[in-house]
Amino acid sequence: MADPVLSLDHLSVTLTGRDGSVTEVTADVSLEVGEHEFVSIVGPSGSGKTTLLRAASGLRRPTAGKVRFAGRDVNGVPPGISVVFQEYNKSLFPWLSIGRNVAMGARRLPPPARAEHVTDALHKVGLDGFASRYPWELSGGMQQRAALARALVSDPQLLMMDEPFASVDALTRGHLEDVVADLWERSSFASLLVTHDVGEAVYLSDRVLVLSARPSRVLAEITVDLPRPRSQSHTRQLSRFVELEAQVLERVEEAGRAAVGID
Repeated sequence: MADPVLSLDHLSVTLTGRDGSVTEVTADVSLEVGEHEFVSIVGPSGSGKTTLLRAASGLRRPTAGKVRFAGRDVNGVPPGISVVFQEYNKSLFPWLSIGRNVAMGARRLPPPARAEHVTDALHKVGLDGFASRYPWELSGGMQQRAALARALVSDPQLLMMDEPFASVDALTRGHLEDVVADLWERSSFASLLVTHDVGEAVYLSDRVLVLSARPSRVLAEITVDLPRPRSQSHTRQLSRFVELEAQVLERVEEAGRAAVGID
């Protein structure tokens, strides 16, 4: 891959508990995300997907290896990377309106430009007219769309998402997947998604990376050769989608069996 927007080179992360215990979470992970590419990371429970994403974004310092974004070493979250977390009800400030929450993602812009970007971001996620509302006045799905707007308001080069739809119902989840897919299609940002939902990973991605059990490594890389644009009603019915979903699931289950010593 030429000129990746993000690269992880032999990345390892070790965590130290309060009792002094040491846990090797990831070991020797290398991956790349290209310009305007959508990559998902899946793996068995406890494989360190979230820890890996935090290290890739600069939120956590790796124990070994290197993270590079836009050709530069990452030390802290660099401008150009935005992150959406799973728990929207904790990531939004309840005492701020939706408009002011979204504006937090554009703090570097002068006020007139900031206001314009906020209006545009809310429009992109379908929240026109909700700028003056507060998070507790919106449904879970709408709150997560607000969190997505805040991530997009700064026009990032790379959007990272950590289980962003895990806390909403299945119908809302499918709708939010389509919101993200449409935004990605119409924009130029690359995306790195962590999810435990294999079907979601296949539906959204160009490539799916499967992590091994902890300490995790990249066990498999699966190219998703489904046509775009995609739709819930059509894409998920394609025989190729079913084949890819089964292929990814098989590798995840393989990693899970290896973790507990089952052949």
